[in-house]
Amino acid sequence: MPRLRPNLIPPLEHGERIIYWLVAVSLMIGALVYLGYTLVYVADLYLGARYTDGTLALLNGSLLTLMLAQVVYTTLTFLETGVLQIEPVLIVGIIASVRRILVITATLSTTSPAPAPVAFQETMVELGVLGAITLVLAVAIFLIRGRRLKEQPCKETAS
Repeated sequence: MPRLRPNLIPPLEHGERIIYWLVAVSLMIGALVYLGYTLVYVADLYLGARYTDGTLALLNGSLLTLMLAQVVYTTLTFLETGVLQIEPVLIVGIIASVRRILVITATLSTTSPAPAPVAFQETMVELGVLGAITLVLAVAIFLIRGRRLKEQPCKETAS
């Protein structure tokens, strides 16, 4: 039985790479289709003189498309290097948080009449949590980049 394990590893690794490629291609197609849908939907809203709704839809659709593109980038980077990079995943989290913050604030500013006090308070708590999440993710990226800079050899000493 011990001989069986080493013989299974290469085909399983090959299968894993195929899965990653299929996921990357599917996400890219999904991002392109969603971007196209967003542009058509926004054009329809703008032509109907619904500029605020159109701008919100454009913002929401564009940021979601960016998130999908970032996941594709992360997947392709993993396929090239064999190492999962955490920074692009953190960037997706920041984009998601900012996207939600922007949608909430834009929706609040266009809502008439004003939301009930309880709903408003819940929205403010959600905005606070999203802001904290964004800050934590930004600090994590800062720390990762700082660590990477410390690990790189200085070019001046190498020459």
